[in-house]
Amino acid sequence: MRTLNTKNELQIEVLSPLHVGAGAEKDWVKGSDFIEDEGKVKILNLKKMSQFVNISDLTDALIKKDSQTLISKLANNLSKCIDKEFDCNYTGTNDIKTFIKNGLSNKPIVPGSSIKGALRSVLVDYLLDGSKRLNEKELFGTPSDGDEFMRFIKVSDAAFENTKLVNTKVFNLKSTTEGGWKFSGGKNSRTNTQFQSDGFNTFYEVIEPNEKSSLSISIADKAFSNFAKEIKAFSKQKTDIINSDISFLFRIINQHTEKYLEKEKAFFTKYATDKTYKIIESIDFLISQIPKNGECCILKMAAGSGFHSITGDWQFDDYSIDRIRENGYSTRGTKNGKDSAKSRKIAIQGVRFSLMGFIKLKVKTEEDIQLEKELALQKEKEIEAKIVAEKLAKAEALRLQKIIEHEEQAEKQRIIDEAKKLEEDRIAEQKRLEAERIARLQEEEKQRLIKREQYIEDGLSFLNDIETFDKAGRRINDWLKKSENTILPENQLPILKERMEYWSLKAKLKPRNWKQFQYFCNNTLPLWVGKDLAVKWTEEFLK
Repeated sequence: MRTLNTKNELQIEVLSPLHVGAGAEKDWVKGSDFIEDEGKVKILNLKKMSQFVNISDLTDALIKKDSQTLISKLANNLSKCIDKEFDCNYTGTNDIKTFIKNGLSNKPIVPGSSIKGALRSVLVDYLLDGSKRLNEKELFGTPSDGDEFMRFIKVSDAAFENTKLVNTKVFNLKSTTEGGWKFSGGKNSRTNTQFQSDGFNTFYEVIEPNEKSSLSISIADKAFSNFAKEIKAFSKQKTDIINSDISFLFRIINQHTEKYLEKEKAFFTKYATDKTYKIIESIDFLISQIPKNGECCILKMAAGSGFHSITGDWQFDDYSIDRIRENGYSTRGTKNGKDSAKSRKIAIQGVRFSLMGFIKLKVKTEEDIQLEKELALQKEKEIEAKIVAEKLAKAEALRLQKIIEHEEQAEKQRIIDEAKKLEEDRIAEQKRLEAERIARLQEEEKQRLIKREQYIEDGLSFLNDIETFDKAGRRINDWLKKSENTILPENQLPILKERMEYWSLKAKLKPRNWKQFQYFCNNTLPLWVGKDLAVKWTEEFLK
């Protein structure tokens, strides 16, 4: 008998796409949790998106699940808002089923409880041993009675690094003799014989085949011996499981899995249609992995397990159905009056069509443990090297940033200096132009004064050559304007008076001219010499 809690260190290897759901509330919704862009599924970070998109626009796009609006709004900032990318040609509108993650590391984990649940389903069939009578309390006991069998088997979680996305389709029986692929559900449910990758399909976040990790199965043989007297039902079988080497449990699992796979192979052979030969190929591969001894085991678990695995696969010797019972918009396969399964969820990976959720468990050898230590050490060194590289990269980025900032500052100063020089040149040019304008005005004023002085100097000498006072009037007005006088200066009065005497004498010879002369004396002369002097001269010339 083993010591208390015999711990078996195992390696877990994924053989077909494995999905352990995180819960419907954590599924990724198209247009709000993820978008399709450039042939990729891109998982969005809401907090980061809110930094680049107006909150009302963002809320509206998320409510409408509008991927294109999000892509347009984020524009060049899209890459800053992506948490993860998957190379995947997503089709349809369904949510993506997410894989359960470790709350701290956010890495995918296969919970020990999920493996233990799959193991419990296998043990249902083993304990019944062909019996068709199922009594859960007899099979596994209850905590209240102290005979609960599964508490003596403990399974740890298995941590993985990466996940991928896989498309799944539902293989469905059209009748009791014909299989096909489901393309729609509900009221307009439709199943076709020809395969098509889209239509009634679901994408799952999975751990891909060939991925490996570690876990442990602990057998509490000492505790079991203390409670053995409490365990009445199937006591021998349970004692054999607890007290035997782990290979004994592996053989139980393998017998169950092989029987299950053979019945599945017969099912797809009987209801063969387009692409079912690929499913049979994947089943043959899984059967080939089952060893004749107990060195490892092949176990089916998690999403896609199906009706037969979940219920322990003890009811039917084969999976064919003899009737399809309608229930509203849904249908149900039956065999001998009992509910059976008429559909299977198939994972599509390129040319591979696989039943989901098969894993291989094997005991680690010394070589495996040593290799794991070496890989762990190598990974630790890689992490350290990555940290160093990131520090160096950060330091280099900081150095380059300083250079860029220095260059930017120098360029900024150059632009400021250039702008300052341009402003100084503008002011200097403005001053030059203003100086030229003032000099031009001064010159114009000088010339104006010269001309004015010339007019003043010349005086009314031109009157000596003018015979008529009307012509003289135009010339005198022009002289006043150009000499900038409002009335004639005193030194010009004698010249005017002398000429007026000549005009008066001449005007007396003709009546018409005399009237004009009178008008001139009364109206024009006061403007030139002032009212008083004009009156005096008028009296004198009009006697």
